[in-house]
Amino acid sequence: MPDKRTLPLNILGVSIVANCGDEFSLQLLHAGYSAFLSTVPASPDRVYDITPRGNGAYELTLRQGESLRATDDYELLYYFEKSITLEIQKQRTDLLFLHGAALEYQGRCCLFTAASGSGKSTTAWAALHHGFNYLSDELAPVIPASGAVDCYPHALCLKQAPPAPYHLPAASLHTSRTLHVPVEALPCQVVTRPQPLTHVFFVRYDPTAAQPSARPVSTAECGARLYSNALNLMAHARYGLDAVIAVAARCRGFDLITNDLAASCALVRQLMTNPQG
Repeated sequence: MPDKRTLPLNILGVSIVANCGDEFSLQLLHAGYSAFLSTVPASPDRVYDITPRGNGAYELTLRQGESLRATDDYELLYYFEKSITLEIQKQRTDLLFLHGAALEYQGRCCLFTAASGSGKSTTAWAALHHGFNYLSDELAPVIPASGAVDCYPHALCLKQAPPAPYHLPAASLHTSRTLHVPVEALPCQVVTRPQPLTHVFFVRYDPTAAQPSARPVSTAECGARLYSNALNLMAHARYGLDAVIAVAARCRGFDLITNDLAASCALVRQLMTNPQG
């Protein structure tokens, strides 16, 4: 029988086991990764031991040799996410990992991508209240051969509280620097199958704009900008160029200027349902 503080996860076919040294770290990781809960595998790909060190600090030890000191709950989540993301990229070289939030709408997938602090996750959080469903936040695993986005539904992460009426649910997790909404608390369905990527939105929040707007970008520009947001280019032929070009050729790209969130989401819905969009 597994220990009651053992958290077994299966993420895109990669088996992870986290042995949590206290109840707080168990609840922290459970809130972040509950969609990936699995049975304890006989031979997990990675095993972590998480040990409290006092004053909110933790030691995150990978049995294969790595050890990291987290000063608080934010760093514990950050280091754990970083470590498992590298392992998944190493094992799933068939996937192209893009930095972005992936949402489904009427059988299509859109990707919101942007530099940190540009409003990507806040726009995604608002869209989940307007008919969109959830595939992933921060990391979008794309199948280059088909152009579909696989599911990576960890808790949605925000840097700050969103404006009304998109308040966070009571079940949200607050760390020292971030806010996380567990998948069970999302106001939408969580998608469990790959969805075709048809639209990419390069998001930028502009409070001075009169209204949200979208500017089409060429396939070449879309590909170049996706390339700069890819995480595992070296895993693919020709430094990932062919994989990114294949993805960009199947979708439409837009510069999306957001401000009013409801109007921004309406604009995205319009573009995704417009045959010319």
